[in-house]
Amino acid sequence: MPEFIARIGTPDGSILERAYTSDSERSLRTELQQQYLVLAIRKKSTFTSLLPGFGPRRGIKMKEFLLFNQELASLLKAGLPILSSLDILMERRKNPVFKAALVDIRDQVKSGTSLSDAFGSHGDIFPRIYASSLASGERSGEIAGVLKRYIAYSRTMLALRKKVVSALIYPAILCTMALGLIVMLVTFILPKFEEFFSGMKADMPMITVAILGLSKFVRGNLFIVIGVFVTTVALVVAWRRSEAGALAWDRYKLRLPLLGGIFSKYAISRFCRTLGTLTQGGIPLVSALEISSRAVGNRIFESEMMGVARKVREGKPLWESLEGTGLTTDMSIEMIKVGESTGALEEMLTSVSNFYDDEIDTDLTTIVNLMEPALLIFMGMVVATMILAIYLPLIRASSAASA
Repeated sequence: MPEFIARIGTPDGSILERAYTSDSERSLRTELQQQYLVLAIRKKSTFTSLLPGFGPRRGIKMKEFLLFNQELASLLKAGLPILSSLDILMERRKNPVFKAALVDIRDQVKSGTSLSDAFGSHGDIFPRIYASSLASGERSGEIAGVLKRYIAYSRTMLALRKKVVSALIYPAILCTMALGLIVMLVTFILPKFEEFFSGMKADMPMITVAILGLSKFVRGNLFIVIGVFVTTVALVVAWRRSEAGALAWDRYKLRLPLLGGIFSKYAISRFCRTLGTLTQGGIPLVSALEISSRAVGNRIFESEMMGVARKVREGKPLWESLEGTGLTTDMSIEMIKVGESTGALEEMLTSVSNFYDDEIDTDLTTIVNLMEPALLIFMGMVVATMILAIYLPLIRASSAASA
């Protein structure tokens, strides 16, 4: 019987990842939904069983999913039935994971399942906010309008992600160049001088001895060094994808100097934008909070925001519940407070998200401006160290000869 890894939400608000055996993913989902909130289910591969937490990830690129929704919204707006639209779009998908999921979704809808439930049954591929948005569209009869709002939401999140990635490209290039320079000096350039230095009668400076020793060790144990590096990376990735590792990594990201603030602001921005999109689509606030919490992408924030959802369910205002987490600024709390009292919560949540997006942009610009000279100085120090290691013995030998 095949094994599956299920990520579930318990009644007390905890998020757990457990292994189960079942005849199929659908039957396991049906069984678990009687007791838990099922977030994702994936099949446990052979490699996963050998190295827990290091199994393959299934998913669809945001850009690809955005294009699909644009096409689906156009077809529905033109008056085509959902089944006909799915048949058309299914044939145009090149991603085998995406196509297989659409085949199953089409079959479920054909057998009477709602479109939102059909997409929700593939929670390991499609974001939960999408299924919930479709559910609100089915209730109001405006699926095309809901898709339009989701497309706008996806475009905003995609633009923010591109902005973050593009800002980090240049520092990443500099880091790669610095690493390549070090490897080239240690493995190719310094060995050329080793034989020459060994024939010199003058004592070698400590810096030269140390660097030549490092070069000799790396060249003599190259495959061992590579093996240790690859094994370390594999173990780190496996730990990162385990439940405990993912939690520790998310906590560590928030504590990083300089970058921790950006991760925090990105999580809040994503939470507020998702919450605003869901409430605008007619999803009840408590349900929208629970879904938005899981869409943040950081488990520390997810835990805090699930606590916010519980407080709101108990009757506390949203602004007061958020204030207790200490994760948002005073200005954001005041904006949400005004939105709740005036009935304009969706607009205020969007404004808060835009505010954090601007903050992220400013912080990224500052960090990049700081990293560029720092990396250039680091590369200069590496080159200067290598030059000293090469020229100091020559200077000593010249001084000894002249004396």
